[in-house]
Amino acid sequence: MTQQQLAGLRTRLVAHLKARGDLRTERVAAAFERVPRHLFVPDLAPEEVYTDRSIAIKKQDGVPISSSSQPAIMAEMLEMLALTEGDQVLEIGAGSGYNAALLAELVGPSGSVETIDLDDDLVKAARAHLDAAGYPQVRAICADGARGDPHGAAFDAVIATVGVERIPPAWIAQLRNGGRLVAPLTLRSMQKVVAFERTAAGLESRAIVDAGFMMLRGPSASEETRTIALGDPAIVLRVLTAHAGAVDGGILAHALRAPAQDAVPVRRIGLEDAWNGFSLWLALTDDASCRLTASGPRAQDGTVPNLLSGGESLYGTSATFGVCSAGELVVFARRGSYEVVLRSFGTPAGGLARLQNAIAEWDGAGRPSNAKLRITIAPDGATLTYFA
Repeated sequence: MTQQQLAGLRTRLVAHLKARGDLRTERVAAAFERVPRHLFVPDLAPEEVYTDRSIAIKKQDGVPISSSSQPAIMAEMLEMLALTEGDQVLEIGAGSGYNAALLAELVGPSGSVETIDLDDDLVKAARAHLDAAGYPQVRAICADGARGDPHGAAFDAVIATVGVERIPPAWIAQLRNGGRLVAPLTLRSMQKVVAFERTAAGLESRAIVDAGFMMLRGPSASEETRTIALGDPAIVLRVLTAHAGAVDGGILAHALRAPAQDAVPVRRIGLEDAWNGFSLWLALTDDASCRLTASGPRAQDGTVPNLLSGGESLYGTSATFGVCSAGELVVFARRGSYEVVLRSFGTPAGGLARLQNAIAEWDGAGRPSNAKLRITIAPDGATLTYFA
């Protein structure tokens, strides 16, 4: 394929991201125009590389554990990070190296980018990709990302491309006052990408969007939630660790493959309402809340109800949420383009009524959404959430 044809593929991708609203500034759009993503995932044809989807680059037991993220969420996070020329940036999760190259474009020759990953093979591959694409100035480090890089601090910005349940104190300590941190944060069972500003008191949230990133691995990873495989490593529930003992993965795996019952929500709630508001409300108020996901081919086979706002597999994942118990799972499922139903699997144990009551309480509270959520994080990583 010629360089002109490759440039055309990048231009087409940029046009798509602009139309979606993920690209909002010309600086970030220009970075996507310039960085050759096909050099970071060289095993795929360019026509596949320049599509708006994540690409798995490392698997374990057939399940992706590292990927080149979906360009849509990459663009959103880079817009949230609001980099300027000369910034010093720390990235947690090197992946293929593609995002580090985008960061390098945004900070320019007077800035610096360091990217950290736990796996030596990923770091070596990212290093090779960055060199091939013309970004030798980016530092790629093999280390526990939760510890950041104290030798490179203080940073103007920190970005994580892996999910965390608690912002590591090292990231806060290594960020200058007024700097910005963007990371996928799991709030109990739900994950959101949050843009924080560093203040004298710690971190204050400035923007929140939905997300679906793989979780941070390594000795510093926290365990406030747990994943339970449902008969297949590609189909998992994420539940609170304190509730995990009340969930029987074997029974629920069988229930998922049996006929289900659908019920209409007690209050009108659409697809966007479910994700952009109620999902957080449920996660923050109910210990039985859960997130059900399927990755890879299982994301497309219909086993897991797909409740994604755009109707497409998010980062190669089909996802929904609800409440679970030992032998019952009640989750949201799509009906038509924008409506949802409550789908019950297994032996009834009060889960449907529990979810209906939660919807009524959320509705009575004024339907607080992502935009109403405020998150403050103390220097030691302690998290406080509330709806404004």
